[in-house]
Amino acid sequence: MKIVIFAPHPDDEVYGCGGSILKWIDEGHDVHIIYVTDNRALISWGLKEDELIEEEAKQFLNLDEDEIAEIGLKEAEDVAKAFGFVKSKVHLLKFHDQDSINQIELGISLSKEFLKNTDIIVIPSYTDSHPDHHATHLIAKRVAKELELKDVEFYVFYMNTMNVPKEKRGIIRIAEYREKLYEIMSLYKTQL
Repeated sequence: MKIVIFAPHPDDEVYGCGGSILKWIDEGHDVHIIYVTDNRALISWGLKEDELIEEEAKQFLNLDEDEIAEIGLKEAEDVAKAFGFVKSKVHLLKFHDQDSINQIELGISLSKEFLKNTDIIVIPSYTDSHPDHHATHLIAKRVAKELELKDVEFYVFYMNTMNVPKEKRGIIRIAEYREKLYEIMSLYKTQL
């Protein structure tokens, strides 16, 4: 089975569906990941919104956004390798943070090749308030429609599942992957 995961930012794959990724790779499925943005605005946004613990971020405070993006994408590649992805199944769109909503057409064009013959597409919720998550959802759905993937299933990850009706929730048992997932989470040093 071919499964494609869309991560709006490096780290969304870990928090959104990391245990499922480990399970699917372990089961031998053909799993791909598409990282949509490069995380370049992580520190500047955190400072602006007073959402940053400066003591933990001190090693990144003097870096410009290009340097942060380079680190973020390298972390994504390291995380993908730790999950067990082979390099040919890791796709980096490299859109700037906070700008993917303006890159939907390009995202569709770049993603089409990766989604051919896909059985399951894993995406963030359409109702997610973050513009990059919203854009990622739209890109994936539009590609599936344009490729006429009539039998594709969408698995939608929510950061807050309490707002999802019980009848729409799916359960994938991942307890056996918990420790490995924690190890993988720790590879994201820029995710403070």
